[in-house]
Amino acid sequence: MRKHYLKKLKKVFCKNIIMTRTALGLTLEQMANKLSMDPRSYIDIDHGKNSCSALTLILYLIYCCPDVKAFLSEVKEEFEKDSEDSVA
Repeated sequence: MRKHYLKKLKKVFCKNIIMTRTALGLTLEQMANKLSMDPRSYIDIDHGKNSCSALTLILYLIYCCPDVKAFLSEVKEEFEKDSEDSVA
């Protein structure tokens, strides 16, 4: 089940990180620097190949995310889709 949730988190995080980077007008390398990451590792997240680490998620939420509550609500909504599907 954890892999399933990680996949959902990756989907939401990837979408949001791209929107945030675009809104801030940052290059891939600049965003990687904001998140204290190697640019190649960031590119893998940006392209949906890898998920984020806990540290990357926290750095994103503290220093980049324009609306933390909205982001967490989106993650919660994505996670709860499973609960609704299992009840139906």
